[in-house]
Formats: sequence, C-alpha cells, structure tokens
Amino acid sequence: MASHKPPLSAEDLLSKLRAGTKETHEITMRDATINVRVLSIEEVNAIRRESIAKCANGAGDEVDRNVMIQRLTLKLASTLTKNGAPYLGDKLLALMSVDEVNYLYEEYMRAMDSVNPSLQTMTAEQFRAIVDALKKNTLSSKDLSLLQLRTVCTAFVELIQQLESQKSPKAS
Repeated sequence: MASHKPPLSAEDLLSKLRAGTKETHEITMRDATINVRVLSIEEVNAIRRESIAKCANGAGDEVDRNVMIQRLTLKLASTLTKNGAPYLGDKLLALMSVDEVNYLYEEYMRAMDSVNPSLQTMTAEQFRAIVDALKKNTLSSKDLSLLQLRTVCTAFVELIQQLESQKSPKAS
C-alpha cells in the first residue's frame, strides 16, 4: 500500500515554491539601502483597488495613479514583518520627488524580476517572437515584463552600435 503524506500547509507549500530565493531583497539609491520583500497577490490587488478608488474620488489622473501605485508598493514592500512599520512610510515618501519614487520602484521591480521563476534567460527564438510581434503590432511594450523590455532594448542598442561602427570610416 502506498503511504499518503499529509497535505502541506499553505506556509510550507509557499516555502517550497520559493525555495532558493531570499525572503528579503536590497534595493539601493545613492548611499541608501532598503530591504524589501515580495508582495502577495492580495497586497498587489489592494494597491490597485486603493489607487483606483482614490482617482475615482478626484485624487488625480492616470499619472497620479501610477505614482500612487509606486508609493503604495514601496511602502508595503518595505514592511518586513506582519505588523511592522514600513521603512518607506508615508511621511518619507511624501518628501521624495516623483523621480526618486520612480527610481526606487524600478529598482524594486528589478529585484522582483530576479526572483520571478518565469523570467529566465530569454532564448533566441523567444526574442525573435517578441520582436516579430512588436513589428506586427500584435504585442505592445506594455505587455512585456521589465526584464523582457530590457533584453529587447539592449539587443537593439547593440545592433545600432554595430551598424554605426560599420558606417564610420576606419582610421588607418
């Protein structure tokens, strides 16, 4: 008879799913290092709902909503314990410029890309498929992850550099 293992608790299963990844990640800006964590689906949905509700109540337009999402994400992600205070709290975030908030948010997203199991190194075939879809307008840059965008942009910059080096006269 086969023995049946008891089902894993939600915490144990999540631990196995995230095996090999760190619980917290560091993002930096200039001399500051901030520890952040991966947000759950519930937390991400709460951020979206709150930003939509605030904008619906006259708190701003789409640009303001994006900044709200960035601020709420950084605030929640920098809260490392269940009932702890966020490292990047409302007071600090209110004093930061939009560019500073945007930069930290991009750093946070880069950290999340590094632990995302679906964002492994893009194969040549995947790259070609993305470029073809972008050319045909069947895919928008908004549909790509930050890692995919970075990969495509890097490839195009390298191609432009190659073309420019072929055009420039060679010094003898």
